[in-house]
Amino acid sequence: MLFRSVLICTFHALGVRMLRLDGVALGLKPQFSILDSDDVTSLLKDAGGSVDAATARAWQWTISRWKNEGLNAEGAAALAADDSERITARVMAHYEERLSAYQSVDFDDLISLPLKLLQKHESVRQKWQALLGHVLVDEYQDTNATQYELLKLLVGGKPAAQARFTAVGDDDQSIYGWRGATLDNLKKLPLDFPTLKVIKLEQNYRSTGAILRAANNVIALNPKLF
Repeated sequence: MLFRSVLICTFHALGVRMLRLDGVALGLKPQFSILDSDDVTSLLKDAGGSVDAATARAWQWTISRWKNEGLNAEGAAALAADDSERITARVMAHYEERLSAYQSVDFDDLISLPLKLLQKHESVRQKWQALLGHVLVDEYQDTNATQYELLKLLVGGKPAAQARFTAVGDDDQSIYGWRGATLDNLKKLPLDFPTLKVIKLEQNYRSTGAILRAANNVIALNPKLF
């Protein structure tokens, strides 16, 4: 019967579950809508007063990157490097207003809003820490900054020695930097969790020698974290 208490999902699916159950603390109704990419593009056209799809998609990519870095419109405006980013930050502010008014979220909100939920509401944080007795994160090298902050709040760890989680990852297999994944998450683990135990899996049972030699040549110049 033990398997019945195991929850297997992506970060985003977990975010949906958290928001459906506890999003009311952020002003979200349980029946909120999740926008797809085309919906986001249309809403950004409206928010930015533009009919140009290419411009809206450019805003979409930048806003997505900012959300993955943990920034809202106010934070993005403060860090804007040029006029283009300042315009995008203003569009983002109007976009956020529309999302709230329409009781909708986009794909990136499924991480940033649960993070905000746990940061601002201690009772909700304690509830989810109790529900998730131990957390296993696979492909950890492909997590972004917001996902790491969410993980830290989910596993508790005050003091850090009490955190209950396992992260499985390989810095040589990180391929999603273009969508916000950062190896800083691997670097931070032993700093944020000083009692972290590193278990190296160095025996390969999957590939032949020829494949391994080719792969090792490809990654030979990569910086090594672990």
